[in-house]
This record gives sequence, C-alpha cells and structure tokens, in this order.
Amino acid sequence: MNTELREAEQFLLNLNAAQKNLGLYSPTHPAVTAAFQKLSEALGRLLGQKEKTTLGLLHDTLVLNGTPLTAKPELFRNLVMKLQDGEIQGITFLKGCTQDELRYFIEALGTDAKGVEIEQALKKREVSHILFVRPGREEPQQDQKPKTVEEDPLGAGAIYRRAVQTIRKVFHEARLGKVPSTSEVQRTVEELVGGILKGKHSLMALTMIKSYDEYLFNHSVNVGILATTLGETLGLDRTSLRELGLGALLHDLGKIHIPDSITNAPRKLTDEEWEVIKRHPVDGVKMLEQMGVNSEIALRVVKEHHVRFDRTGYPTLAPDEEVHPCSMMVTIADTYDAMTTLRPYRGPFHPAQAIEAMKKLSGNAFDPQMFERFIGMLGIYPPGTVVQLTTGETALVTRPGVEDTARPWVRIARDQEGIDFEGEEVNLMDWDTEAENYTRSITGLVDAVAPEDSSREGSAAAGEAEDGAAMHKGKRKKRKRKKRQRAQADHPSEPVRQN
Repeated sequence: MNTELREAEQFLLNLNAAQKNLGLYSPTHPAVTAAFQKLSEALGRLLGQKEKTTLGLLHDTLVLNGTPLTAKPELFRNLVMKLQDGEIQGITFLKGCTQDELRYFIEALGTDAKGVEIEQALKKREVSHILFVRPGREEPQQDQKPKTVEEDPLGAGAIYRRAVQTIRKVFHEARLGKVPSTSEVQRTVEELVGGILKGKHSLMALTMIKSYDEYLFNHSVNVGILATTLGETLGLDRTSLRELGLGALLHDLGKIHIPDSITNAPRKLTDEEWEVIKRHPVDGVKMLEQMGVNSEIALRVVKEHHVRFDRTGYPTLAPDEEVHPCSMMVTIADTYDAMTTLRPYRGPFHPAQAIEAMKKLSGNAFDPQMFERFIGMLGIYPPGTVVQLTTGETALVTRPGVEDTARPWVRIARDQEGIDFEGEEVNLMDWDTEAENYTRSITGLVDAVAPEDSSREGSAAAGEAEDGAAMHKGKRKKRKRKKRQRAQADHPSEPVRQN
C-alpha cells in the first residue's frame, strides 16, 4: 500500500472517531476538540504538498483521487452510505481546511439533508475549503440551486397528477360496478414510493393541492403520500412502503356507493346516516379482495383507518386484535389532510393549526410516539403552509429547513404589491451580508379562507387559499372562523368529521 492510501485510511479512521465523539458529547467537550485536532492533522498529512484531495464514489466503492480504496471497507461503509443518501458523488478538501470547517461538515453530513442543502448550510457558515461533487457535475460548485418540481417533468408534479388520474379511474370503474385493475394502482404506488425516497418534501408540499369537487380523489392521493412518507420516516422497507401506499391510496374506496347527500351534508349527520358512513371500511376491504389484493397491510389499513389508538372508532375490533401500525399511520395522515381541507360542513385549518388541534387527541385517537414523528416529519411550518415574510411577500412552504426548522424553504406566491405570480423557491436561511441579517423571515401565517356558509360558491376562494394566494377576508369572519376552529379542537371526540 502506498503512502497516500495509508494516509487516507488514517484520515477515515479519524473522521469516524470525530463523528462518533460529536454524537456523544457537546462540540466544546475536550474529547471532541481532541478528535477534530487529530482529524485536521490527518487531513494535513493526506494533502501533503497538494492543493486539494477528493474522496469520491464509484458505484459502491470509495475512491481517492481516482484510486479505489479496497482495503478495510468497514472504515468506509458509513461515509459511502452518507454520500449515497445525500446524492453526493464526492467531496473535495482544499488546503487550508480548518477544524471548524471539518466540524460543520460532519454536523451537516449527520442530517437527512441532500447534497445541495448541505452545501447551502456550509455556505451560510462560510465553509470554503470543502466542496461537493454531485452526479452530473464535472467540477465542484457551491451556487447550484436544487431542481424544482416544475423543472423536472418526471418529478413530483407529474407523479401527483398521474396518481390523481389513476384514483379517479379506479373509483369511476368501481361506481359502474366493474372490478378495477390493480396494475395501474400498483404502478402509481411504485412511483409514489420512488418519489418519496428521492425527494419526499416536494411531494409533501403538493398535498396542499385541494379540490372541492374532486375531494375524494385528491384526498386519497394526499393520504397516500403523507402515510407513506411517515412510513419511510419510521424506517419501513420498500416492500412494506408499497403495501402501505396501496392501502392508503384506496382507504376510502368503500365510500363510492355512499350518496353525496350524506358525505357532503353541511350539517351534523343523523344516527342512520352515520351507520351508512361506518360501513365504508368493511365495504372497502371486500372491494380490494375482489380486485385480487392479498396484502395484509393494505387490507388492514382499509379496515382499520377509523379505529383509534384507544380502540374506539369503527369497525369494532375483536378483543385479541391490535390496530396495525400502518393503519395508525393512515389514521394520522387521514385526519391531518381532512382538517386542512375545505369541506361543506367546516372551513380548513392551517397546517400548523391542524397539528395543534391534533395534539389534543394524541394518546386517544393517535399513537403518541408515532404522532410525534409525524410532527417532526412536517416541521414547524409543514409543507403547504402559507406564510407572510418580512419583505411583504407571501410564500408557500415547500420543505423544512435543515439547520433551523423555523427557517424552511418557501416558494414566493405573491409580491409586496399583492400581485400573484409563480415565484422562485428560496431558502429562509439565506443571509444578507450588507444588512447583516436574514434576507427573509416569517412574520406570521396567512389565513386560509373559510366560507361562512356551506355553499359551493366558497370553493373558488378556498382554491385560492390552497394555492398560497388567499388573504384576510375581514376581522369579523376571521374571529368567527377561529371561534369555530377552537370549538372543534375543544371536542376531541369529533375534531373533524372524517366520513
């Protein structure tokens, strides 16, 4: 083994040790300081007289300046996985790299962020001696922005649209008495799972797409995305995610024969109407079985998505039956999407307000630990939240922040003059060096419009709210709406009518 490869091994040994110590102790602990001192010295020896050195990936093999590192693969396993998960092709260390830069790098690498987000975080901390190489890039750069959904024809936007089309077709065929094919649904599930594993925040942001007239289709897709993303967050493997996604997409298939006069009734349902509603989980299971679905997870999700954590709800389970964890994932996703959607019998909650209302149900309706993971998945400002910025602009949250969850990525939807437009995606961590302050900050939430009556005329205004363009409709309506939402939140037995 030549000297350079031996120094590379020593550098990786020290990198592993520094990462471990940073996870165990505070950044100022003597053990952490000593570990980064050794790491810095190891990097100095590795660089020698060179201006830079690059660790990269060639398939699953780590390479040093183009030479594969094949000895002691256990030294490289964690770094290889981090690079793969972060979609990073390589890391270039430049001469002059400091201990603080190494520490910031390891801290950022320990998050779930992708390469471009890590670069932005390091740029904010003025790290200039560690550069990233990403797939498709010939030279390390620091200023490349992440590709947006609209720029990627095979990305989240296309996946979402195809999913809605598929669900619309399945429900239409079922209404006609046909047995829908599972092949298209399974293809859609595969696309959703792939999209979530590739970039879950883009799909999560699209769950704020709502349709008054096609509620059932959009709601089914939204629940599919949210529940599957929660499953991914909780560590389900790809096979389980597919089964969860299948059940989540079809969780309300049993509703197709319920009259609209019941599902869209702008009033409290009668006992007889509730009995009709309560049949849809069991009816849905029968329909999935007719379609040839034999996945235990999918069938249990459809059956149990209205069974609460305390075993109340419907249908009643046998004494020896436990609610399947995947069913609880769909219950949480179902409740959240229903609460953030305009319905004939109530107005929509803001995403953050829905979470606050759902917290009151944790431990009764929801598994408290799973619900906490759901909150962590969404962030302080969940994707789809409409916010007001210090610049006077209105923006739609697209994904949580990496360094600070109070500073998410947003897409500008309305300028300072109140004119709606398709703005760029910006990171609220961006720093204005002249003003010595953040370029933009959130000053508050923008109210979604909740119509005071139950007529369909309110759907146009609701659509504006969901597109990130709705504004206040007067203090009186605002007070009435908040009073109604508080009343719903104070009655956990029925926080939202989930038909």
